[in-house]
Amino acid sequence: MLKSIGPAILAILTCTVFASAGGSNLKPPAELANLEREVSLKIAHVRDQGPTDPARRKQLADAEALDTKAEQEIGAGNFRSAQNDLVKANALTTELLN
Repeated sequence: MLKSIGPAILAILTCTVFASAGGSNLKPPAELANLEREVSLKIAHVRDQGPTDPARRKQLADAEALDTKAEQEIGAGNFRSAQNDLVKANALTTELLN
């Protein structure tokens, strides 16, 4: 009985390991990594300035949400979607810095 359970457990563990690896082993393109870094730095700079106008604070919050979403997408290997969100966040932060 134990001999038949051992391979079954091994099979389940193997499937779990491969399923959890998913897209996390994929490395994002250098251009995407640079864009993510640029957006994060801009967000930090805007946050340090501390916009007080409610509309500008909402715009900063929107940029932060897009950046967070893009980081999750990069982790999942969804690079195209991450790039789209980062381009939007970059536009928002650039507008806030001007």
